[in-house]
Amino acid sequence: MFSELAQLALHNLLRARARLVMTAGGVLVGTTAVILLIALTIGLQNAAEAGIGSNASLTELNVYPSWSPNPDTPLPKLDLESVAKFARIEGVLVVIPMTDSGGQLEFGKLQGWSSILGIDPRLLPYLGISAAQGELTLERGQALIGGQVSNNFYDPNSENYEPQTVDTFNESVKLVLYSNTGGAPKKETLKPSGVLVSNNGMFDYAIIMPIQDVLAMREWTNGTKTDPKTFEYSQMIVRAKSREVVESVSDAIRELGYNVGGMGDYLKDLNNYFSMMRLMLGGIGGVALLVAAFGVANTMTMAILERTREIGLMKAVGATDGNILTVFLVEAGSVGFFGGLAGIITSLVLQAIINQAVANAPSSEGGVSFLPVDLNNLNGQLVVIPLELMLFGMLLATGVGLLAGFYPSLRAARMTTVVALKTD
Repeated sequence: MFSELAQLALHNLLRARARLVMTAGGVLVGTTAVILLIALTIGLQNAAEAGIGSNASLTELNVYPSWSPNPDTPLPKLDLESVAKFARIEGVLVVIPMTDSGGQLEFGKLQGWSSILGIDPRLLPYLGISAAQGELTLERGQALIGGQVSNNFYDPNSENYEPQTVDTFNESVKLVLYSNTGGAPKKETLKPSGVLVSNNGMFDYAIIMPIQDVLAMREWTNGTKTDPKTFEYSQMIVRAKSREVVESVSDAIRELGYNVGGMGDYLKDLNNYFSMMRLMLGGIGGVALLVAAFGVANTMTMAILERTREIGLMKAVGATDGNILTVFLVEAGSVGFFGGLAGIITSLVLQAIINQAVANAPSSEGGVSFLPVDLNNLNGQLVVIPLELMLFGMLLATGVGLLAGFYPSLRAARMTTVVALKTD
């Protein structure tokens, strides 16, 4: 029965092809506007995430001890117990505890400074770093030099500060330690196993060493032995299993009373920003679809007025109110469906044109960039239309057609047979 009613509805639509094209054209414009504006936010979000860094940095959370102005307030500590707590959080891949120590560097008459980070060498593969020189290994006595440490030297005897560059991998650079209890400083020659790739991260100006070596340095500096029972780490890196669980892991750590930062936590704010942008731009495109809905409602109202006697004849030969309602709803939904389908095709064509124009546009280095993001991060994909967005556009357009045509269809279904037959 429904197939017969649907065939009748499609036949009625084809009787007024010009009206069908114009009404579906309004739905086309609205659907295209919604899809393209949402697709634009997807492309910009992908570019923004690409500008943040690698996938490893997007799953990285930096955890620090909490701070309170009240010294009597007990605060959670970054100790071995906290490592176990973080590891039990659902979605955590690995917990990397670190301790730090400031270190002065010396090369001939030049001096430099770097933070010294101590980690368990077995956790090195989880840091998300790579070596520009040497190898990514960390044995006792070895060090991994941050990518910008070599540029952090200067001549203390010079009247003007001028950064000097030192080949920290091949030259003999010394690490100078000062004792808090007095006495002569201690100098140790760095034995770099590699120099890290500079990626504007926390390790660019740091030297990574085995945690046992850093603890020994701190013991010499402070003049006291390290008590494993009371020892506290300076910070920890918690790496989530995927970008999708970063937010939940971050919230769980905050609930334990710790401070959380890093690119992984920043991703939460970034996603919220683009979600809000999608709602705003999608709403702007929805205005065009709302205008199209009025066009569908007007078309269906005119169709009912023109076919009032036809409705009376259908009821006279046994058609029920439900049959009449179904016929006109199928007509309204078909207008939305065909308009949505045309809108998707139009969106894909415009996507190809826009992305091609962006790919051929001059970058910020060679010309004037018209976008607030680096064109290189776009990879020629300013507008991104995933399959689920196309399905959403199709369902939205069809739904708009059905909703716009519901009231006129209901009026047609409620007509009495006698009144409909008497209408000229």
